[in-house]
Amino acid sequence: MAERSIDRRRILILILDILVVLSVAYAVLGMVFAKDNSALVTGGRGAFKYYTVLSNVFCALTSLVCVIFMLARKDSSLPVPLYLLHLAGSCVVSVTLIVVIIYLGPTMGFGKMFVGVCFWLHLFAPVLSIISQMLLRPQKEIRLRSTVFAVVPTILYGAVYIIVNAVNWTGKSNPVTDMYGFLRWGWAIGAMLLVAICLINWLVAVLFRKCAGKGNTN
Repeated sequence: MAERSIDRRRILILILDILVVLSVAYAVLGMVFAKDNSALVTGGRGAFKYYTVLSNVFCALTSLVCVIFMLARKDSSLPVPLYLLHLAGSCVVSVTLIVVIIYLGPTMGFGKMFVGVCFWLHLFAPVLSIISQMLLRPQKEIRLRSTVFAVVPTILYGAVYIIVNAVNWTGKSNPVTDMYGFLRWGWAIGAMLLVAICLINWLVAVLFRKCAGKGNTN
């Protein structure tokens, strides 16, 4: 009797993406119903003003869609549109992790970055999503220009961030709307920081594309 081949790559991707969905759901629900309204944990709907929360929710949704598809198709490769969707989700949480390491940690203290719900949103889910993305293969090679799609969520968030702060500008940074402190040094520096973050987002997408190679190798 012929042995059934086990697609270990598919099983590992499924486990990773399911863990991403569960950990983000746990953390976000913990924030929404939290009574702590500190700088890093805002209860209620206010939690959804943070890029950290929105990026993780988006990543979890893209992971869930891909899990459903992979369970239905029993395949570890994804159609290009689904691959790009998962790519965007992994890229935005990669940006979250990178910003925590190079900006938020040094300015706000690393001790606050990886405790409580922040552990799941700043480290656990992003790392698992990164590993999952590195294992994923599209059914066809991804064109370089397609990686721009992965930057769209960050661009949209940045645009809303700028508009909200412009509308509420009083001559100095408002910690309620400028919760990441990008504008504390003025609009020019703030704009440069947002552009730099979008560039980092795109470079991460390019690296993930490199991991994907020519597409499905199964």
